[in-house]
Amino acid sequence: MVINLTEYKKIPLDYQSLEPIIDNRTLNLHYNVHYQNYTDKLNNLLKKNNYDYQNSAIYLAQNIDIVPLEDRDEILYNLGGYLNHSLYFYNLTDKKKDMPEGMQELINKNFGSLSNFRKEFINMAKEVKGSGYTFLVIDKDNNLKIINTSNQDTPYYYGFIPIMTIDVWEHAYYLKYTYNRPEYLENIFDIIDFDKVYHLYLNNTKQ
Repeated sequence: MVINLTEYKKIPLDYQSLEPIIDNRTLNLHYNVHYQNYTDKLNNLLKKNNYDYQNSAIYLAQNIDIVPLEDRDEILYNLGGYLNHSLYFYNLTDKKKDMPEGMQELINKNFGSLSNFRKEFINMAKEVKGSGYTFLVIDKDNNLKIINTSNQDTPYYYGFIPIMTIDVWEHAYYLKYTYNRPEYLENIFDIIDFDKVYHLYLNNTKQ
């Protein structure tokens, strides 16, 4: 998934379309306040450093040493926030879909079964301390793994390619679920678009 760093547009979903799993107010605030805030701060930092926008956000995450050291931490934080939110919103769907056969085969190979994958993913997400994300990633051998990251760290910083994520910062669910993160995780798993997840896997494992 190549993203232009200057791109910011309304989510291609009606803000009420994910109810009752994600409420209208949460989706609106999450997308138009939190996500846009990371995007704006990132662009401001890059413009300050005369970044030429020739490369994708993913390239920048994998080659962060091309930006000056003095702003690198802030760029890393906001770049992670941009990339993590981009994937999170990309993964969501308002249409019930069956899992693609190829994705089902990958999950069976790497996790034994869909039910085991779901259980392992949700259990990992419950273990995130404070704020962070749980990701399904591709490792260097094209195997699938489930990992957690803290705050706005993105798997690209650790040599993985993320293809699915669930945001477990409180702003992603607190208005509806308050402290009940497990209920949020169980529910949001049902609106992940595995067509898109599989598409990302194929795009990132081409020989």
